[in-house]
Amino acid sequence: MTEENAPLMVIVSGPDRPGVLAAFSRILLDHGVEVVEVQQASLQGFLGLYFLLDLTHALKGADRVIKDLLYEANRSSLNLQFRLFSPSSSERTGPRKRYVLTHFGGTRALAELSKILFEEHVSIETVSTFTHHGTRSMEMIIDGRGASTVEGFKERIMAKSRELNVGLGIQKMEAYRKNKRLVFFDMDSTLVDMEVIDEMARCAGVHREVARVTEKAMRGEIDFEESLVQRVGLLKGLKVSELTKIRDSIPLNPGVEELVTTLKWLGYKLGIVTGGFDFFADHLKKKLGFDYGFANKLEIKSRALTGRVQGEIVDGARKARLVNQTACDLGIHLDQTVVVGDGANDALMLAQAGLGIAYNGKRRLDRVANVALGPTSMTDILHLLGITEEDITEALSCKPSL
Repeated sequence: MTEENAPLMVIVSGPDRPGVLAAFSRILLDHGVEVVEVQQASLQGFLGLYFLLDLTHALKGADRVIKDLLYEANRSSLNLQFRLFSPSSSERTGPRKRYVLTHFGGTRALAELSKILFEEHVSIETVSTFTHHGTRSMEMIIDGRGASTVEGFKERIMAKSRELNVGLGIQKMEAYRKNKRLVFFDMDSTLVDMEVIDEMARCAGVHREVARVTEKAMRGEIDFEESLVQRVGLLKGLKVSELTKIRDSIPLNPGVEELVTTLKWLGYKLGIVTGGFDFFADHLKKKLGFDYGFANKLEIKSRALTGRVQGEIVDGARKARLVNQTACDLGIHLDQTVVVGDGANDALMLAQAGLGIAYNGKRRLDRVANVALGPTSMTDILHLLGITEEDITEALSCKPSL
């Protein structure tokens, strides 16, 4: 060998068995070789082990290192290949920008997304598959330093996931590694499969009038606070007995009970933060065993709505402040928070969270969310948190149904 200081790539492949990494690492240690990078993968009993080695301080020279590595590979019935790099070819400019990309699609999604990553000059370091309660996900560790902008390739893969109707998430590697501790959910169309105010309007016989105000807000003619005040005003006189009927028949979205049971068992703090109403949010908080609940307070007199909201309106900005303040009070960094929502009113709190999940969300939420999930089971969120099938099974077996 003529380039004693050149980095050496070593590739080991063959039947997997315990102790392979230990054996090769011991040889490198004995020779004073520094491991610059290492990756190992095992698929159906077949091993792939990759080392990038710095031979600068090898005690007996590079030739002896390779000889001992080849001997160990032969003894273990493994294949070993090696390649010398010039220093310039083994170093890419700039620090790595690593992300975890998780998607819930099959072969087509893998092909389409990897094509986009190739076109955007994003390198795929590893790909793994996981199965939780019948749902399969693929997880990629990617390096985005070659991309012109992170926003560019994120926008493309989010758009493709919508086209394929496949849930997808992308998280910074450093944030992904920080154990999440606090999870906040929006209520309407997130935790529950309905818009509560629409059902209230039907009961009050003012559904069309409320819908018109909602449309004005969506067109930007009035803000959320004004639209809420107008809509609640139209509900004046609605009896508490009618509210109770609605409350007792609210359908949870698929997977909510399994998700909440697992997160509670694992020690997460959970909360509801909604632009909806306390009459319903407080009930869900108690039913699901959440730690926190924030909602707009309906004024009730003589067992009927007065048409007014008490206290400060919970709009998008207040939602974000409530999540932030709760995290501060608990001594939890925002990188360790998760927020799940579906509408424009959730954008600010999704943008500030370590993991912002748009659940069956409006298209524009893709710009601020890390994750876009369709109307599938809420248990998909467990994949994104790195929670194992064993954790889920144990949680569900130890805790009664909600």
